[in-house]
Amino acid sequence: MPLYTYQCVMYVIRTRPHRWTFVFCGGMAGGQLNRPIAGMAHCCRDRDCLRHTLLFQVEKPVRKIVTKPSQGTPSRQRLTDHIRPGVHILFVGINPGLRSAATGHHFAGHSNRFWKLLYESRLVSEPLTHQDDWRLPDWGLGLTNIIQRPSAGVGTLKPQEYTAGKKRLVATVKRYHPHAVALLGVTIYRTLFPEYRSGRISLGLQAKTLAGRPVFALPNPSGRNAHYSYRTMLTAFRALRDTTDMRVQGMTKGTITVGPPSQP
Repeated sequence: MPLYTYQCVMYVIRTRPHRWTFVFCGGMAGGQLNRPIAGMAHCCRDRDCLRHTLLFQVEKPVRKIVTKPSQGTPSRQRLTDHIRPGVHILFVGINPGLRSAATGHHFAGHSNRFWKLLYESRLVSEPLTHQDDWRLPDWGLGLTNIIQRPSAGVGTLKPQEYTAGKKRLVATVKRYHPHAVALLGVTIYRTLFPEYRSGRISLGLQAKTLAGRPVFALPNPSGRNAHYSYRTMLTAFRALRDTTDMRVQGMTKGTITVGPPSQP
């Protein structure tokens, strides 16, 4: 703790136990001490006196430093879309979670089942993790989100973000012409097609299209989604694979109904 020297102190008053109030000559400055005075020399009454000093110890106040989020914080990071021309299935998520933003990879949540579902549905030929998201185009798969801003949950997303995200998604679909647009969550389907905001939506191939491309509704693979069992999710992903394979071969298939009534 530093030792400070103040010159020409007029008087020191003890205002309460363990607290002293000091005033400089002429009342030019003053304050309170939380520490006892270490030593004092009486001051004359001359306001210009610089000969007498008071020595005491004080604790410097701790200034609280508040930092604002920088460009590198998860709340501002944007994930890269992984899409190539000739994509068969374009997977569309709602928006990145905080761990995905922190790692820079899609579906990085510890409980997210997306990567396991891809492999067990045979949409990819080997087990993958979020760190392999950039490799999905090798299997004719693409990744994007309707909203790019990361968040801890969908509750903080704003209606205008969904509106802007829909325009961006439509532009992406027009550019790449995927054989199917796979929406990872019925919530996304309701957002894209407001007329379906109420009522049941079956998982699978839908009657609606997006920019002229078929739309397939899948469960949200997040670990927070308790509305669907893993078996139901896997059935939906396998149905997507079968439907897309047939479309690639120039065939069509009707709507596939799997699982319970629609939930997020």
